[in-house]
Amino acid sequence: MNLLYERNNEHSEKYLQQKVINNLDLQKIILEKLEIDFNTVIKFTKGKTYANRILPDVKVARGNEILALIECKGAKINVTDYVRGIGQLLQYEYFYEKGITENQSDKYSKNFKTLYLYPDDVIKNNDFNISNFKYPRTTTVLHINLKNFAVAEFTEKDKIRYSSLGESLIAISKYYFRDNRIFELYILVKYLRKKFFKSKVHLDRTRLEVDHLRIFKTPNNNNWRNAFITLSIMGLISKKNNLTQKGIEFSSLKFHEFCSMVFFDYCKPYVDEVFKILVKKPNIKLQDLLKKIKLNNNGKDILFLTQSETRYLSSWLNIFRDDFGFISFIPKQNTRVINYNPLNISKNNLEKNIVKFSKASPFIEKLDNI
Repeated sequence: MNLLYERNNEHSEKYLQQKVINNLDLQKIILEKLEIDFNTVIKFTKGKTYANRILPDVKVARGNEILALIECKGAKINVTDYVRGIGQLLQYEYFYEKGITENQSDKYSKNFKTLYLYPDDVIKNNDFNISNFKYPRTTTVLHINLKNFAVAEFTEKDKIRYSSLGESLIAISKYYFRDNRIFELYILVKYLRKKFFKSKVHLDRTRLEVDHLRIFKTPNNNNWRNAFITLSIMGLISKKNNLTQKGIEFSSLKFHEFCSMVFFDYCKPYVDEVFKILVKKPNIKLQDLLKKIKLNNNGKDILFLTQSETRYLSSWLNIFRDDFGFISFIPKQNTRVINYNPLNISKNNLEKNIVKFSKASPFIEKLDNI
C-alpha cells in the first residue's frame, strides 16, 4: 500500500496525521480541547526522534515549549494496535517526566498533555471496548468525526456510558439521542450563540434550562439535560456548556441544513437500521420492531437503539416524524404513513423534504422574539 494511498484513505492513520499537521481549523479545535487560545506561533509538526528512536506522530509547541504530543490512529485498528498506541502515550509521558526532548532547546509546558486522537468509528468498527483500558495520567482521549472534523473528548462519563459494550451489546454509532428532537438541539445551539457567544464562564445547565430554555415549550421541555449531553458528544458544546469552534460554525446554519448535517454526520446508522424495517412494515409494533432489529444483528442489543426496552426506539420514531418528516403517525398508535424514504437519499432531496414535512417551525420561530 503506497504512501499516497495512505494519506488519502480516510480510514488510515497517515490520513489523520496529515490532517492534524496541515488543517488549521482542526488545530484550533484541538487547542480548544487543551483550553489553549489559538496563536499562529503554535505549531503542529511531525515529531522527531526521542529516546529509543521513538517518533511521536505530532508535536504541538509554542516556540520551544512543548504543549502536547499526539498519538493518532486510524478507524480500523485492532486491539493490538490500540494497546500499542496507549504504550506510545506512556512513553510520551515518560519523556515529559524525565525532560527528554528531540532537541536541547525544547522544554515541556507545566500543563503538558498527551493526546490520543482517532476517528469516532473506532467504537463501532472493532470488537474491543475502549472503556476497558487504563490510560496514562496526562492523556486526553479525543474522538474526531471525519465527516465534519468535530472533535469530542472521551470523558470519564463516556467510559461509564460505553462500559457495557461486549458480546451481547454492540455499537453502530457512538452518538446518543434520546428524549429530544433535533430541533431542540438546534434551538439550544442557536440560543447559546445568541445569548452567550462572548461568554467564557461556565454556564450552569439547570439554570439555563429553568431560566431560559423552557420558554420554548418544546416536546421535551423539562429534559434539556439530554440535549446538552448529545451536543457535547457531538463536539458542539464545551465542558463549560458554551459553543465550541464547531458549534459556532454550525450555529449559522438554517434548520433544514442543520438537520441534514445531523442526519449524514451523526445519526444515519440508526436511521438505516430502523427504516429498512419500517419501509417494509410501516405499522409494526414497537416491541416487534425491537425484536426484528435484534434479529438482524444476531440477537444482540444495539447501544442507544434497543436498550431501555423501546424508549430509544420511541424517541427515534418521534425524530423521524417531527424533524425529518420521514413518517406521519398519531402518538401512541402504530398506524404510520411513510412520507418519503431516507435510505440512499441525496442531501438536496433530504433538505427539501425536511422543509416540507418537519414540525419544527413553530418552536424555532420563537428564537426571533428573544
